[in-house]
Amino acid sequence: MLGSLQCPYYVQRALVTLLALPAEKVRVLQAETGGGFGGKEEYPSMLAGHAALLALKSKRLVKIVYDREEEMAATTKRHPAIVRHRTAVAKDGRLVAQDIEVILDGGAYVTLSPVVLSRACIHAAGPYRCANVRIRGRAMFTNTVPNGAFRGFGAPQTQFACEAHMERIAEALGADPVTLRETNALRPGDTTATGQRMHDDCAALEVLREAVKRTRFREKRRKWQRTGRGIGLALFYHGAGFTGSGEVMLASKAALELTERGARILTGTTEMGQGQRTTHAQIVAEELGWPYDAIEVADVDTARVPDSGPTVASRTCMIVGGILQACAKELKAKLGRLTPREYLKRNGPLVVTRSYEHPSDIVWSDETYRGDAYGTFGWGCEVAEIKLDPDTYEARLTKFTAVVEIGKAIHPVLAAGQVEGGAAQGIGYALLEKAILRDGRMANASMTNYIIPTTIDTPPIESVILERPYRHGPFGAKGVGELPVDGAAPAIVNALRHAGVDLRRIPATPERIMQALCASR
Repeated sequence: MLGSLQCPYYVQRALVTLLALPAEKVRVLQAETGGGFGGKEEYPSMLAGHAALLALKSKRLVKIVYDREEEMAATTKRHPAIVRHRTAVAKDGRLVAQDIEVILDGGAYVTLSPVVLSRACIHAAGPYRCANVRIRGRAMFTNTVPNGAFRGFGAPQTQFACEAHMERIAEALGADPVTLRETNALRPGDTTATGQRMHDDCAALEVLREAVKRTRFREKRRKWQRTGRGIGLALFYHGAGFTGSGEVMLASKAALELTERGARILTGTTEMGQGQRTTHAQIVAEELGWPYDAIEVADVDTARVPDSGPTVASRTCMIVGGILQACAKELKAKLGRLTPREYLKRNGPLVVTRSYEHPSDIVWSDETYRGDAYGTFGWGCEVAEIKLDPDTYEARLTKFTAVVEIGKAIHPVLAAGQVEGGAAQGIGYALLEKAILRDGRMANASMTNYIIPTTIDTPPIESVILERPYRHGPFGAKGVGELPVDGAAPAIVNALRHAGVDLRRIPATPERIMQALCASR
């Protein structure tokens, strides 16, 4: 089976179950994949099943390709969500209690809704300290296309609600929105709603203050009052890696194979434009002290590479890169003073395989849902600057600034690309992308009526990367892929609020902006 997919071993296990075959009889290869964003996490198992059954019946090679309208009509979407907040606040702005309800629309069938709901709820209280927190979550069956994995995996929905709500709290108190966030932002030693204690790499205040300084946020906030312009920000975080005991259950593996020129990386993680081939090779080369071009990366083939877990959850660099770093240390020790060619000539082939080793200081209980939900968090603050067209009611972004803290940027250019891409995707989520469902079907399943951002819609994006190394990451690295999509929508809606538009749902289309303005007059 050859396919454009994110998780080859997911597909292999699905085919093993469907066809009642032993694992060694099912081989899955990843084709070159230009992008995944969650849409190629679990859905390829369905396509693979259809192709396999047709191939067995016809005894011929079978190729299935969805055209754009088929893809949009059939595949999973981001979960629509209703999020309700009730918050008790002291006079000085301290959060005293949070009561949060999260309802996700799962669609007609269960795909990944339970785990999307899990991450959504864990992120629902935002990057803030509060002694009394209650978060209740439900995923509901509805008569629509099933919803599943999408970049951010539930966190964008709940953090949108949290940050829009924080803006309202600031207004109710007559407080500066930056000061309110500074008062409540998590610091090292604080604990989250699950009881996870923050370590020295907690960077909520750093990203907030850097974003405010770079954008001259307070100055523009004062200057742009009643001018049709607005500036808004959102402070957010994103847990890197699988939630709770997920990484333990995955038991991911990676391997290094010695070659005459150096080493070959063997992993089941997939390259889909995010640069994992490059960053993995960098980690291995750095640990071995070899030049980058001495490292090869094997194509993903379940007959050849170990199961490194899925390429999701901002885990590929941090978790799999960490396993590869351990492989490189062991390989270096085995080689001693020998060159690769000398070792192979003297001892024959060498493959070093290591499994994920769970740090003893990360503790989680699936029964109580308490403890360290993630090994660490990435941190971000995004600032949106908008101009409102008084005639068309369009919100035009004039500038977007994203400040993120990701532990260590293994490849700064690729990391910046992830930040800019995530921001652009978040802009589409905030302003343009609206799935219209009629009788359970998508009514706008084409690129002519489902609008995504183009270069015209995308403003100059300034990406700023801060580094506070994570103690268990390779050279301190955390995940970066999902983090930047979390803050764009609330930053934009808060900018609209500053410009006089009170919105509680997205996308902020011209029709909704017009309705909100008319309702306020």
